[in-house]
Amino acid sequence: MKKEYKELFNSLTQEKEELTLDSRVLMVDSLNTFMRSFAVIQHMNKNLTPIGGLTGFLRSVGNAIDLVRPTRVILVFDGKGSSTNKRYIYPEYKANRGIKRITNWDHYESQEEESESITNQIVRLIDYLRCLPVDILAIDKVEADDVIGYLAKSYGKQVTILSSDRDYLQLVDDRITVYSPTKKIFYTPAKVLSEYKVHPNNFLMQKMLLGDTGDNVPGVGGLGPKTLIKEFPQLAKEDVVELETVLDICSKGNKKVHTNILNFKSQIKINKLLMDLHNPNIPDEDINSISEMLDSPYKEFNTPEFIKLYEADDLGASIKDPRMWLYNHFQQLSKYTN
Repeated sequence: MKKEYKELFNSLTQEKEELTLDSRVLMVDSLNTFMRSFAVIQHMNKNLTPIGGLTGFLRSVGNAIDLVRPTRVILVFDGKGSSTNKRYIYPEYKANRGIKRITNWDHYESQEEESESITNQIVRLIDYLRCLPVDILAIDKVEADDVIGYLAKSYGKQVTILSSDRDYLQLVDDRITVYSPTKKIFYTPAKVLSEYKVHPNNFLMQKMLLGDTGDNVPGVGGLGPKTLIKEFPQLAKEDVVELETVLDICSKGNKKVHTNILNFKSQIKINKLLMDLHNPNIPDEDINSISEMLDSPYKEFNTPEFIKLYEADDLGASIKDPRMWLYNHFQQLSKYTN
């Protein structure tokens, strides 16, 4: 174990007081976790049906539970039409997303067949998850990152977010940690600053200025990460740098990048609305629905039904000794209540 993680692990696992349901919450960016597994894990059952997304998701969550030892696990999926609300703000949001071949292995004859496998595995995965003492959330027209942004601020004395999506780094503080399963890194404030040269409190400002090509959100022309830090070194400080401060600095500068930022002001404000996980774009009625679901959870731990599904899908050795795996990873979650 790396020295830099020892103190973090100790803080997560040391029980200094009686644990309750929201003492240590693991929040999972579920579609991110599933798609990462689907793309790289080549598991198939005896009927040659691909099962890598399903089994990879379960094992990834199990591994995170091993590391964090949570008192509660909340699995958040994108809701139906999840980009709708943000497209009201910026119609081009994620307009570059189309049907693309995800895998680099030849199990599918067409993109349509691959897309069908994704859907089938996710639907079946939900059947498995309903056998476990976890919370499952999906809000129509709302993306998972917005829901997790709200949850991280509202639930849990200590929170760990499982995702490879860098957007969550803006939430990192002394209470909220992000675990990247691809890098196997726990992002603390110090780790974010070390890797990105920006304090988590100003990670959102970096995103606002640089944009996000993956989501088709434009950034300031001629501005990259290195230039950004050079022109605005205060982003590495803990104090939050507001847009007004950035614009004031640019109004006094004479470089092309300063002019570009001033001319891009309107889009920067739109970018904030699209990217701000501290103030996510969630309607009040949906906030109420989330609160009702989490305050009155129905979480049955149904090992026999899980095993029945496991055997019916012929998952074989995908999980070694699934009964013991279930007990070791999920039994303790059943004992925590509000």
